[in-house]
Amino acid sequence: MKYALLLSLFIFGCSKTTPEINRSLTRSNSTQQKNLGEISKNNVEKPKRLWNDVHTHLSPYTMKTFVDVMDANGVYRTVNMSGGSTPKRRVSTLQASSKFYGRIANFANVDWSDIDEPTFGLRAAKSLREAVNDGFTGLKISKALGLGVKLKDGSYLKIDDPRLDPLWSEAGKLGVVVAIHTADPKAFFEPISENNERYAELSIAPSWSFHGDEFPSRKQLLDARNRVVKKHPKTTFMLLHFANNPEDIDEVRSILESYPNVILDVAARLAEIGRHDPKKVRKLFNDFQNRILFATDLQVGVQVYRDELYLRVTLGSVSKTPPTLDDVSHFYDLHAQFFEAKDRVMEHPIPIQGDWKVRSLGLSDSVKAKLYYKNSERYIFAPWLGRSVAQKLIRKITD
Repeated sequence: MKYALLLSLFIFGCSKTTPEINRSLTRSNSTQQKNLGEISKNNVEKPKRLWNDVHTHLSPYTMKTFVDVMDANGVYRTVNMSGGSTPKRRVSTLQASSKFYGRIANFANVDWSDIDEPTFGLRAAKSLREAVNDGFTGLKISKALGLGVKLKDGSYLKIDDPRLDPLWSEAGKLGVVVAIHTADPKAFFEPISENNERYAELSIAPSWSFHGDEFPSRKQLLDARNRVVKKHPKTTFMLLHFANNPEDIDEVRSILESYPNVILDVAARLAEIGRHDPKKVRKLFNDFQNRILFATDLQVGVQVYRDELYLRVTLGSVSKTPPTLDDVSHFYDLHAQFFEAKDRVMEHPIPIQGDWKVRSLGLSDSVKAKLYYKNSERYIFAPWLGRSVAQKLIRKITD
């Protein structure tokens, strides 16, 4: 691990090359590349900080564009949480990201299509092992586990279903992080009405509502996740979206105290984190400064219109007006203000998540450094780069 960390930090400090555009990935001519988007070069300032964003969603078609976004905003490395669940998608993801060595790490996803097969867990574990050997960095579990995947009897697959134990165990053996999104904000489990404080968001994305008896309760989902974490102490679980319970800071603290194999990201939850007393939140970040990672849930994908590929940008959630690449800098700037300014009343990065202001944290330089990049280097990027070098050496020796 020490060797891998030193290797990672060496590459972090020295690698500055940006590969040429891979035209085959954009199926493109000059017009097509314009459709896929580019950052305005007007008034571009040198980034004021360096950080890793461990929660983004990318398409193989948009990785070159996203590296430009990273460069413009001081993001050195990112984790693409949408690495793919099928062999075809995984191959295209790795081919695209390999053009930017050390910049884009990919988490594999799970193919749930054969969930009713008795050997599902073993096959999922084998699939993860193969993905890691191919160059994937970790495993991303979406909220479909618990709220989407159904068994043949029509019931939802439970998060702590024993058939998944081989998968969780394999991640621990491989030394890769399991990033898991469980449940959703409290408001998504309440009726969709004007009395719901996330009504604006749910009115655009009504499928995000899980109100009703047909769904497990939010508490049932979070409790089941915690049982999995407890059952597999040798596996590191990154509980996405601040354990998906930023509404309850005391509960988040309890999880961190109870499970040393838990780390958190802050993706798309500053609107809730910033509603609490900043002194209390700051103490949480200080007390667990080695286990919280910077992330945004920024998505840069593509959509097809009349046989053309067009860029689709999502800044942490849906929005009334589609954002563009030129909106990304302000998005990152608001994150920086939240963590760096002290007790400032400010807008949060995702306005549709709530019509309220938040109070900034003013973290110390040492805590910010861990949040912004040191923790992600330790848990994610150093092990990944270490495996990559080891695999290259093995191939060189055995060829």
